[in-house]
Amino acid sequence: MKPISIKLNSNKYINVIFLFYIFMLIKFSFWGIGTLSRMNADYRNVLHNITPFKSITNYLLNFDHYNFSTWFYNTFGNVLLFLPLGILITLVFVDVKHFRHVIYLSLFVSLIIEIAQFFTTLGVLDVDDIILNTLGSILGFLILVLIKNKKLKYIGANIK
Repeated sequence: MKPISIKLNSNKYINVIFLFYIFMLIKFSFWGIGTLSRMNADYRNVLHNITPFKSITNYLLNFDHYNFSTWFYNTFGNVLLFLPLGILITLVFVDVKHFRHVIYLSLFVSLIIEIAQFFTTLGVLDVDDIILNTLGSILGFLILVLIKNKKLKYIGANIK
């Protein structure tokens, strides 16, 4: 397999948006959103979850046992947090155009964040976060593909 190039897009605005996104991704991943702490009461003494779908199942089946922000943030929040990554990495990195590249890079970024959370104790290493984060990147990539296809169809229709 050909290695992924780190050649950046020449559009400085996209690169600045990407850097701002990475900064916010780090902030939200380690310090939460506003007063909402990632380390909710149920997970203060838990350092890791390596059982796939354990947290997701718990939050979705027992959502009535948690306040809205806790279960929403820990399920849909992870998807939404990584959605821009699926869009931006294909715009920022010139050679990242394939679905598998988006999956590999989002898995890598998510894994780095989860490992850092474990060692810094600023979060919980949770395999479900990796799953949800990657899903978010995939959705972002698919949204970008849909937008590009619509744009091409629109341009093609106006050329005739």
